Amino acid sequence: MKFRGPTIGMIVLFGLLIAGISLAAFTSTNAGVASKHSPDEFGGDPYLAPSVIFGILLAVHSVAIAAMAILSGDDHSDSAEANPHTPRQPKSVTQFVRAPLSRVLLVGPIWALCSLVALFIGHSYAADPGLSGTVWGDLTGNPLSALSIVFLCWATANMSFAWSSLAEAFNRDRRSAPLTVLICGLGLGCLTAGLFGYFGLATLPTIIAFPLGVVCLIVSTALLIPLRWWAIRRVDRFDSGERPSAGSRRGPGRSTQPPADALQPGERVLTSYLGKALDAHSNGNTTDPQMLVLTDRRIFRASIITPGRTFVLEQAEPGQLSGGSSELHSNRVITTVLFNDRQPMSVPGGTAEASGRFAEAITVLARTGRLPR
Repeated sequence: MKFRGPTIGMIVLFGLLIAGISLAAFTSTNAGVASKHSPDEFGGDPYLAPSVIFGILLAVHSVAIAAMAILSGDDHSDSAEANPHTPRQPKSVTQFVRAPLSRVLLVGPIWALCSLVALFIGHSYAADPGLSGTVWGDLTGNPLSALSIVFLCWATANMSFAWSSLAEAFNRDRRSAPLTVLICGLGLGCLTAGLFGYFGLATLPTIIAFPLGVVCLIVSTALLIPLRWWAIRRVDRFDSGERPSAGSRRGPGRSTQPPADALQPGERVLTSYLGKALDAHSNGNTTDPQMLVLTDRRIFRASIITPGRTFVLEQAEPGQLSGGSSELHSNRVITTVLFNDRQPMSVPGGTAEASGRFAEAITVLARTGRLPR
């Protein structure tokens, strides 16, 4: 498993897959009758074909988070054990908080456009072209109809991610809540969206569908962005709350030297950087040395109070990593770990050479999912 979230190509591929499945269902229903005047001749009804494709498309968009979880990999520890350079990312229900916000916001419009293409193709040979003034009837003649479909599909995907934000937010302290939220929220969303698509959207007047789509998109986006921000911050707070005492996590025989004294049971260091060398004879400088540590579970900045007493100041999920940098400010080296959707972590001190190697290593890791050898 890699640090990176789902790629644009994979999101497009899933969108095309959804469009293809929906179009196949439409074609099957549409081709069930050779004549409009004998709708039961071959056991189908072409007039249901628009309802079928709309119902499937909206229902699938309402569980978009499932694709995000699939595309982001899994948390199987056996793969991490097989390769020590493969970081584990535990404690996530859907992988949702690890994906960059830009990727999350792109899922809805990309899938909606793929769905619109499928609808255009289906409409070109539909036995029932629809009534003028409705979403289905105006599909190829009124751009507002096409925009209505795009906005409604997009909004449905956004609501799926909004529910997922709630699930991730409570994943740390209420173990049963995430599953309940996902089952109730996504299940209800899938049922509601599917029924609306099947029974209402095809025959809904375009003049009503367009403003409805605009309102739904605005509301869903306004819910998604702050809920996701809140979920990530809440996850970070709980993760930080798991590190109060390094000594309390040490078991018999464990090293008392940093950063080993700050590790959780079973956690393994991949790479680390000490911002300031420990010097018991330093004069006039009371600043505790700090270090940046990348493990197979998290990335954290820690303060070394004394050898054996390392305090984690802040930490982040591995999937938030975007790179590293090494800069010289006022004759002091500043080493920084950069993240998506959160503030960077920086420590002063150390040598420029060591800082540069560390920054280069984590940049390579963020891009490739592996540390350089």
